[in-house]
Amino acid sequence: RICAQAHAQSSPSHLPLEQLTSDMSNAEVHNLLTKAVVVEGGLDGAQDDAPAEGVEVPVERLGVEVPAVPGDVGLCGNLRAQDVAALAGRYKAWIYLNTADNPDFHLQELEAAGVQVAVTPFPGPPTMPSDEQALGVLAALERLPRPLMMQCSTGMRVGAALLLWLSKHRGYTGESAQLLATELNLKFWTKGTHCGPMREWLLARLPAQDAPVAGPPREEGLVFRQLFDPETSTFTYVLGCAATQEAVLVDPVLEQKERDLATLKELGLQLKYVINTHAHADHITSGGSIRKDMPEVKTMISKASGANADMHIQEGDKVTFGNLALEVLATPGHTDGCLTYYLAGSPGMAFTGDALLIRGCGRTDFQQGDAGVLYESVHGKIFTLPGGTLVYPGHDYKGRNVSTVDEEKQFNPRMTQSKEEFAKLMAELNLPYPKKIEDAVPANMVCGVQD
Repeated sequence: RICAQAHAQSSPSHLPLEQLTSDMSNAEVHNLLTKAVVVEGGLDGAQDDAPAEGVEVPVERLGVEVPAVPGDVGLCGNLRAQDVAALAGRYKAWIYLNTADNPDFHLQELEAAGVQVAVTPFPGPPTMPSDEQALGVLAALERLPRPLMMQCSTGMRVGAALLLWLSKHRGYTGESAQLLATELNLKFWTKGTHCGPMREWLLARLPAQDAPVAGPPREEGLVFRQLFDPETSTFTYVLGCAATQEAVLVDPVLEQKERDLATLKELGLQLKYVINTHAHADHITSGGSIRKDMPEVKTMISKASGANADMHIQEGDKVTFGNLALEVLATPGHTDGCLTYYLAGSPGMAFTGDALLIRGCGRTDFQQGDAGVLYESVHGKIFTLPGGTLVYPGHDYKGRNVSTVDEEKQFNPRMTQSKEEFAKLMAELNLPYPKKIEDAVPANMVCGVQD
């Protein structure tokens, strides 16, 4: 067993056990068994001695979790001093969620390796973190370099702290946070039998889907609001330049016109453009109605959509408002006129319409839809954006509000299939048509003007 384990790690051939030594000399068998001793003792941690010099221990063998997103943060519980020493060389920073006088905290080993250390107590049930303690952990996660390790006693609270930071950093609703916690298999969410109070504490600090979301803080002077229409599960986005007060409105819904205009007024913004990601089939845009009341406002839509608007845009164009600009990406497939609007920054923001949804995508069975084209659009245009780019979809039907490019590349059940599998899946959906399609499509082809 030991020989097979070592051979599997050291040889690409992965021969069955009975064939392992048939073609090997005694010297080769000896060398293989020498490697096996290291695997059995150093990697499994069965012995108290530190791993042999030069052998890099996989972090998972020391009980460390490395969530796929964000991928540069490790999570662990109590470790032996020699294990901390073995890990210290791999991390630039270390956050400890107990008090510094805890006997399981091995500060000396971390300092010897030059690791930046932050001790930020973050208690668990029955005592829950205070707002000050939560802010302390969030501040540490913001300022410390990566790769970074987070440590508590059992590896549970570190998952909660990381999820809180990701949620605050990205502006997640509670539903978005729950989805990510499940997919990342964070232990406090999926395995912690006594972590219910911690989960409830975290969700109480996150907004609901129908609450206006301001999004994460940015350095570019962006004013941002995400708004939601519960009847059609449609997101509308307000983006404004703080310096000039110029603003754009993305995918507005006719029935929410007064809400949107009131939001712009409350934020002190002057609307410049109403832009649509495509000609929608499930709601009527308010663009034409707004333009009637405010002639200075211009409407925009893709040239390929064939719809009427003041301005037609296409791949490579930029929609400028004040000191900011949205880059136009052609992402057809749901319809042949679908666009994604990308705002560069830290983090970037992609307004994907119906091309890419959270763990899904738009249908492809009407309005010139084409599953193969949509697959290429998402993989070739959206998935090539920086991994931390925030994905703001046109709709969500499960209480979620935002994702990232990395999350969708990792977890989107449709877009992680092959192109052929995706096309087959889309052809077999057999979805009913949107309730408002007969009114919405003709109206949106004339910018929502129904008379």
